Amino acid sequence: MADAETRARFRFGPRDRRGLVAGVRTGQLAVVAASLVCAVGLARGVHGPSAGVAATGAALAGTGAACWPVRGRTLEQWLPVVLRFLAARPARRSAAPPDARRAPSSRRPPQLLSRLEVVEARAAAGRPIGAVHDTRLGTLSAVCSLGGESFALLAEEERTRRVGTWAAVLASVARERAAVHRLQWVSRTLPDPRERMRRGAAGRSQAAAGVVAAGHSSAGSDAAGHGSENGLRGEDAAHGGDAMAAAARSYATLVRLEAERALRNELLLALTVRVRSARAGGAGLTEAAAVLADEVAMLERRCREAGLPVDGVLSPVGLRAALRRGLEARSRTDPGSDRPWPGVLEEHWASARTDGTWHATFWIAEWPRTDVGSDFLLPLLVGCSERRSVSVVMAPLAPLRAVRAAEHARTSTVADAELRRRHGFAVTARARHEHDAVVRRESELAEGHAGYRFSGYLTVSAPSQAELERACGRVEQAAALARLELLRLYGSQAEALCCTLPVGRGCA
Repeated sequence: MADAETRARFRFGPRDRRGLVAGVRTGQLAVVAASLVCAVGLARGVHGPSAGVAATGAALAGTGAACWPVRGRTLEQWLPVVLRFLAARPARRSAAPPDARRAPSSRRPPQLLSRLEVVEARAAAGRPIGAVHDTRLGTLSAVCSLGGESFALLAEEERTRRVGTWAAVLASVARERAAVHRLQWVSRTLPDPRERMRRGAAGRSQAAAGVVAAGHSSAGSDAAGHGSENGLRGEDAAHGGDAMAAAARSYATLVRLEAERALRNELLLALTVRVRSARAGGAGLTEAAAVLADEVAMLERRCREAGLPVDGVLSPVGLRAALRRGLEARSRTDPGSDRPWPGVLEEHWASARTDGTWHATFWIAEWPRTDVGSDFLLPLLVGCSERRSVSVVMAPLAPLRAVRAAEHARTSTVADAELRRRHGFAVTARARHEHDAVVRRESELAEGHAGYRFSGYLTVSAPSQAELERACGRVEQAAALARLELLRLYGSQAEALCCTLPVGRGCA
């Protein structure tokens, strides 16, 4: 095993909090300016000693609304979220319209998912490829299923090599005039019925029942034909059979409970391209489907050449099943189970419900601020036994655009620091770390690395709301062990839930 000193280390920069002037956002400036105008108006319009109190109160209220955080957001940031939530109140509970004449797979989804539809694209080899058409954003997404051995079981050198090969794949996607709009990976745990385990337990129970019946029969014949001594031996055999049957029933109960809680891992890689807005239907969609088929075929080939395990691109049927698995807590066997969408989608302030499954979605607001190894996500991806989906959405940047953005960010941070120094404000340690991260990013781009914007999301699922809250607490503890800071996306849970489906949403 490699020494701790020789292990590869990775560093995430702090979240970019640069604003319009010296780190102050436009919304904050607007709220403070409006509060100062109100304060002046109160000072002029109110007579007596209460004028100063009213003006001071207005100024302090505006400053507090712009700067005081509540659950990770200031009040001026909460205002549009609350207004959107209240405005969408009539449509938050939406059910799929009944249409008995349509096949289950072609029934329309609930209103909040009605902008997503599964279509078919054709690869160069003629095989059908499933694609999700997002009519709201004008995108098409295809999904690859990744498999192979567990990353956690690999040696440190092999894990480092896998990270390097994945970086090479990312670099090949972020090229000038590339058609790829988003690249997304989704790692989720799914219910695993473990039918083989159940059948094995049932077989052992039946065998134990046969042993008990044989023991009772033997005990009766021995007592009748050989006297009291042999009868006592037969009774001992019968008691032994009863004990074996009790142990078999206990074993079967334990297996059944474990099978109900058993989870399996699924890893998906989604690639998204844009559909031309002027030709969003007909020929435009056909052209985008052809581009998507070529891009996903190249991505699949690059992953295989890099040694990354790829099970293949999902067909339309497989894609519908993958979407359905991300929205329900238990596998379904009803006739309508081949359609990808739930019958009901109901949004609440802190959660969303799809049929009988409750979901709560978090945004990964901060990644580790210290150097970490390639296994830093294992407490969340492996050590957590709750039903969850982790999604990272990446937006590739063209090399020239990435360089210009890095140069602009470096100039902006230097200007903000100089402005703070001139006006007597201290430069915080966080601002210095942001500047160091910008300089490091510019240096990496100069060395030929690819530029990406990325955002992470996490959805916790449970069969009831009470179980969901308990599961959220355990998942947040696992995320803290991985040095992640989670922010629950209150007021936009339905939209946030789509960010953990392989449809290319997120990373605005």
